[in-house]
Amino acid sequence: MPAFRPTIRPPALPAVRKALANHEDAVLRRLPIVFRIAAVLLLPWIVDLALNVRGHFGARNLSNSWVWLDLLESAALLLLASLVRRRHRATSPIAAATAVLLAMDAFFDLWSAHRGDAFRTAEICAYVAELPSAALLAGLSWYSLRWAAALHPTPTT
Repeated sequence: MPAFRPTIRPPALPAVRKALANHEDAVLRRLPIVFRIAAVLLLPWIVDLALNVRGHFGARNLSNSWVWLDLLESAALLLLASLVRRRHRATSPIAAATAVLLAMDAFFDLWSAHRGDAFRTAEICAYVAELPSAALLAGLSWYSLRWAAALHPTPTT
């Protein structure tokens, strides 16, 4: 009697691929716009954070690191907008790195927030914005691998 070998297939993956294939051009046209809007929407948050950090902005303390982390995220989103628009081969690693930055930001926001309003704000930012954006960017990183692979076709013998 042959051994039972289960096949593991994510059930939604073929449906996602099919939906993306039907609307790929529209999605890839709108994605850079979404990234630019997200980067611009981060700027008022960064300014507010910079004005309200404990201590003085520019002094060496942990509060300033949040400002610089958010500036990095904004810059990475602007870079991604440019790369996705051109379907550049560097999109995959930049999208993966930006996903890690957003997930790390969500983790440390939740970990370091005090009880009450600060924690609720951190939860809303993490669960509504940062973690879904990180998941989208991780998917983009996987999806855009073929843009780099198209530059190096496999040799046929």
